Amino acid sequence: MLKFFTKIRILLWILILVGVGFLVSTQVKMKLSQAEANLKSLETTEIETYPVETEILKTSDWETWRSYYGQAKSAHTQNITTFEREIVKSVNVNVGSYVKAGQTLVTLQVAARGAQLQSGKTAYDEAKLNYNRLKQLNAKGGISQSEVDSAYARMKTAEANLRSSQSTLQRTSLKASIDGIVSARNVEPGEIAEAGAVLISIVDPKEMEAELMVSKKDIMKINKSTPVEIYVDGQKHIGWVKRLSPEAQSGSGLYPVVVGLPENSGILPGTYVEGRFMVNRQQNVVVIPSNVVVYRGNTQSVYVAKDNTAKLTAITTGEGREGKVIATSGLKPGDYLITSGNRVLYDGAQIIRNLANHQDNNENEG
Repeated sequence: MLKFFTKIRILLWILILVGVGFLVSTQVKMKLSQAEANLKSLETTEIETYPVETEILKTSDWETWRSYYGQAKSAHTQNITTFEREIVKSVNVNVGSYVKAGQTLVTLQVAARGAQLQSGKTAYDEAKLNYNRLKQLNAKGGISQSEVDSAYARMKTAEANLRSSQSTLQRTSLKASIDGIVSARNVEPGEIAEAGAVLISIVDPKEMEAELMVSKKDIMKINKSTPVEIYVDGQKHIGWVKRLSPEAQSGSGLYPVVVGLPENSGILPGTYVEGRFMVNRQQNVVVIPSNVVVYRGNTQSVYVAKDNTAKLTAITTGEGREGKVIATSGLKPGDYLITSGNRVLYDGAQIIRNLANHQDNNENEG
């Protein structure tokens, strides 16, 4: 009887162990199935792609322009002055008056000069009369030739003095030598005009120029064939180099360059202008948008499309302006530069280009 119960107990333990093993085996199989399902799910998950736009790189010419500043002025000017200190009788023009060459602008007092002219004329007439009289006497043998020669010399001296008086009298009417506009009037009737002082200034607005001060690094790159653009209040005019100085101005160390301005440009004398000179031209360079360059420490990189992958490419850059920069190394014509969507990319990221770019790229690849 005891052996029977012992066998029953052993059988029960065996059944319990078999049940526990079955449960464990079932749980393990369920876990393995779940893991396998998860793995298959991961394998079938679509890899994330980034939409981008690309640009096919080509070579182009790059022009370097440098800006310098100065003032516009008339190419033809005249300052009216007097040779001697004299009282002003009349002033015939005002600032802004249009004048013609030969027009009298200022008249000086002539009373003293008129008396001087009359005295000179009288002296010349007497010297001439005396010379003619002595010449006749010499012909008759009444006087020597030396006396005739002396009389001739006195006549020529009187003639020279008369011409000087006539010239002085003419200088009491101060005239314009060019057509133009009166830009300054510095004297009034009744005032004393000092010798050499500027009484009236005239400018010719038909031919304008600007004097620009250029630095040493660019003066050797500028000549009469250098393209020049002149900007006044945002408006562009095409200028040309008329002349330049090989000597720098003392103090500033800058070199004056005179640039011609187009006729009827509307630029007035004294206007401040910006002059842009093309100082260098590079041919067949790769130019890219400056905003696609990625800066990491001291390195510069861009993303280039290789099939459907973004490749981070190290580059070096040169001159830049107006949102463009020269890529001096790292890129070549025919590369597909990623120009949009690059801020979220990483090296090796999967990309998809927009439809327009796909079409363009397929055409170029074909």
